[in-house]
Amino acid sequence: MAMMTTLRNRMHVVLWSLLALFVLSMTVGGLVGGANIIDQLLGRVSPAEAIGSVNGDLITPDQFNQAVNVRLETLRNSRTEISDQHIDEIRQEVWNAFIEERLTKQAIDDLDITVMDDEILYHLENNPPIDVQRLFFVNNEFNEENYKKALNTPGMLDWGPIEAWMRDFYLPRFKLQQHINMSALVSREEVREEFLKRSTDYTISVLHIPTTAVEDQVADPTEAELQANYKSRLKDFERDEKRHLSYVNWTKTASKSDTLRIKEEALDIIMEYSGGKEFSVLANIHSQDPGNKVNPDSGRGGDLGWFGKGQMVGPFEEAVFKAKSGSVVGPVLTPFGYHIIKVDSIRNKGQDNQQVKARHILLKIELGQNTRTELRRKATLFSYDAQDYGFEGTQDSHSVQALPIKSLGEKDIFVGSLGAFRSAVRWAYNAEPGTISDPMESDNHFAVFTLDSITEAGIASFDEVRTQVFTSIAVDMEIEAAKKLALELKEKVKAGSSFESLKLENDQLEFVPSDTKKLSSAFNTLGRSNHVVGALLNADEGSLIGPVKTVRGYGLIQVKNISAFDSTAWDIQKNLVRLDLTRQKQNRVYRSWMANLRDKAEIVDNRKYYF
Repeated sequence: MAMMTTLRNRMHVVLWSLLALFVLSMTVGGLVGGANIIDQLLGRVSPAEAIGSVNGDLITPDQFNQAVNVRLETLRNSRTEISDQHIDEIRQEVWNAFIEERLTKQAIDDLDITVMDDEILYHLENNPPIDVQRLFFVNNEFNEENYKKALNTPGMLDWGPIEAWMRDFYLPRFKLQQHINMSALVSREEVREEFLKRSTDYTISVLHIPTTAVEDQVADPTEAELQANYKSRLKDFERDEKRHLSYVNWTKTASKSDTLRIKEEALDIIMEYSGGKEFSVLANIHSQDPGNKVNPDSGRGGDLGWFGKGQMVGPFEEAVFKAKSGSVVGPVLTPFGYHIIKVDSIRNKGQDNQQVKARHILLKIELGQNTRTELRRKATLFSYDAQDYGFEGTQDSHSVQALPIKSLGEKDIFVGSLGAFRSAVRWAYNAEPGTISDPMESDNHFAVFTLDSITEAGIASFDEVRTQVFTSIAVDMEIEAAKKLALELKEKVKAGSSFESLKLENDQLEFVPSDTKKLSSAFNTLGRSNHVVGALLNADEGSLIGPVKTVRGYGLIQVKNISAFDSTAWDIQKNLVRLDLTRQKQNRVYRSWMANLRDKAEIVDNRKYYF
């Protein structure tokens, strides 16, 4: 009976868990009723009816906002303070999840993947999903005996919702993943090569020719070469529309009056304690120390445990170690805010090793409503005056200095030094040059903007990207010069010169007498390079290899020693290596498959009309 009661109590939790997994698939549907028929015929998606679509499958605002709110609620339950940046990041995550879910569902339909009753039964009996297993966790482990009993005892558990979830969500995606994984096979040669990378020690000597060793020898590209390179790469210089702004801002920082207000609050709490209130109770009510929270409904009573000198910030430590056991001190001001501290106990653990057991109440000095109102008033007055007298002319009278924001993109989240400020981006793309904004507010600022100019979408002119073209050509020329020098040096080594003597002739070269590493590690000066790994895998002991491409140039390598193949370790590890490689390849294949679907899909993004 106890087990049945536990299962029934847990069932609602599991159903909510399955609902969370199911939420995106449940929203997959046809066109929303009332869609404009002209928009449908022309393949357009009205922002009034959808926040986006994937191959004609609409994502409605309600669906999108519901998914965002679920994730925000999860974040709030973890006691995270929600910022504008959090919201923007979650919206992007939800957007990507909707696209992938729509594409996945469409792929399931295209492949005509269906689920039969016997498949559900087979998986429940032999391969239950982890979300079903959680129903039968005991001490955080799956209790298979309880699971089998529930599975084989009619009426012990309502399997209907679980079967529906497996039929409509879990198994179609499981079968799709199996279909994708068929192209992620790992050969015996790949397993052996990976084992060698992880287990074989290579001892090498290196002469590295970085591009910095030849940069003075490379002539600057001519104007004709720059122009020719630019014309051959016009697609690389395509750009979206950009907006250029100026802004003034008022940072939302606490004022002196806020500091005094918080100090008064601290004194009031001390009075409550003096009046007989328990300190731990007051701490759980008032403390803003995140470490005090055990969960949303309980706290630690401000307990800091035992600590010695040097573990706390200066003013806090000074106050504590001057206090007597049982006393309450404060308010003590530190960079974290005001502290009220109760010294529970003092002990000496040897000479100059006094320790204190204490608890505290932290009151953060935060922006008060009066300060917020005053900052908003300043921003409002500036906006009004700027519209009357001009953005630039108003700055002196308001004692503010404008800052520029160059090349703001329509999908950008961060705005100059203001941080996340999506509302400002949206305003910029709805404004005309010369427009001055009303006061706008982010997590940390009030700001007023003016739109200075617009750069239309298209191909950047040669003059705009000349430096970029110059750098690209110069880097290519330096790489080629480094390779040429490496070939010349290799011939000298074949003729009898040593790496050390060549280093003495040219101090810009990098010489490593000996370095022993596995191929899964980075060799000194060569760094981590697939070219180096591939060359060493095919090298023999005593050989001279190179030039080998590195991140910074080219290297010559003398192979001094290769450790023997460990057949015992091979027998033990080969299956684990195969499993690891298989998982990696499956992940790569899936990402490639999804990226290909996204590239081919018709995706309409109307988020700019909402956020």
